Amino acid sequence: MPQTISDKQFVDLLKPGQTVYIQNGCTQPIALVEALKDNPQCAERVKFISMVNRLNPNNFTTLHPTTEQETFFMSGFLRKGYDPARLHILPFHLSEIYRYLADVADIDIACIQVAPADNRGQHSFAMSGDYVPAVSSRAKLVVAELNPSLPVCAGAPTISADDIDYYVESDHDLLIWTSRPPKDELAALGRNVASLVDDGDTIQMGVGTASDAVLAALTGHRDLGIHTGLVPDNLVDMVEAGAITGAKKSIDKGRIITGSAMGTERLYDFIAHSDVVDFKPVSYTHNANILGRIDNLRVVNSAVEVDLFCQVNCEYMGGQQIAGIGGQLDFVRGAKLAKNGLSVLALQASTGKGEVSRIVSRIPQNALVSVPRSDADFIVTEHGIADLRFATVNQRAERLIAIAAPQFRDKLADDWEAACRVAAGK
Repeated sequence: MPQTISDKQFVDLLKPGQTVYIQNGCTQPIALVEALKDNPQCAERVKFISMVNRLNPNNFTTLHPTTEQETFFMSGFLRKGYDPARLHILPFHLSEIYRYLADVADIDIACIQVAPADNRGQHSFAMSGDYVPAVSSRAKLVVAELNPSLPVCAGAPTISADDIDYYVESDHDLLIWTSRPPKDELAALGRNVASLVDDGDTIQMGVGTASDAVLAALTGHRDLGIHTGLVPDNLVDMVEAGAITGAKKSIDKGRIITGSAMGTERLYDFIAHSDVVDFKPVSYTHNANILGRIDNLRVVNSAVEVDLFCQVNCEYMGGQQIAGIGGQLDFVRGAKLAKNGLSVLALQASTGKGEVSRIVSRIPQNALVSVPRSDADFIVTEHGIADLRFATVNQRAERLIAIAAPQFRDKLADDWEAACRVAAGK
């Protein structure tokens, strides 16, 4: 049986040279994280592996001058005082992150959070199935924050008490992710994307205001299925509207498949009392072979900008990295393997007050390509839909210009004409 220890005894477990994994998401073990912050000397020459986002804004390199951190997404929380010698950004797709954590990373301590054990001695991971089961199975030491307020979900993975070394007791609610309300101008974008989805299709959605607008536009659909990496609050709206049943899914019929959940109490209460939500590891949710078995798969994600060559930037803005590679390309390529599958990249045609176009002549030198031009199916803005499938280079550019913000179309057309002259040696 695991030994129950105090916060102080937990931080004493950390030794110089170790690698410590911190579970992320709404079930991050915040009592353990707070213990680290209260005892920063324990992080001397320790390397942490942890995701960073608005829900988990932890820069562990601030604990001690010798502390290092590996993460997979850049954010404003990490940029302040960024030291590339200690903060290591790993440019992996989510499927590669899973393989790295499950097979490559040498993890000394895994810090996780679980619900109390059931009568079989199994602890539920609640609303986290993406990475933590794989990490917990191979870490040298597993420290579990034992939280009686953590809901036991029917479709969540579990860990045996025999596989846990130490408990640290706590009692707190799940972390809350509050979505920003989508702007009114995103409604047209949502409707355009929704027009590419038929009743009975299975959808994958990213997160953010654009995705929220799309989900709102899909509430009138019927028998939709869900296979995604993360479910937000909108899931509840769609289920209650009768849009999601999963009745037509070619695999996992009737099941909502996700890796994690992030939202408010409304989402968490729905999942806690549901018997149709299954939390799966990234090796399942983002597996191209699995995705290829999902008929009529529609993957919908957002982008920062798209150029006239159909190259997509999802990571950089104004020369600064604002995100990571994520799972977008996993899904985009998985959709190409699926029967009648397609991928959609949705973005507003311009930013701010319409002063900057998000359809550009060429991805700038201070940005990177996240989705290659060969992988794009549909690009959608509030002004229309560009079907890029089986189109020539010139047709693709013309279709993108047609859905750009009107005030930028002439300039984009002139830039494309100039690019063609250069290509022709004129």
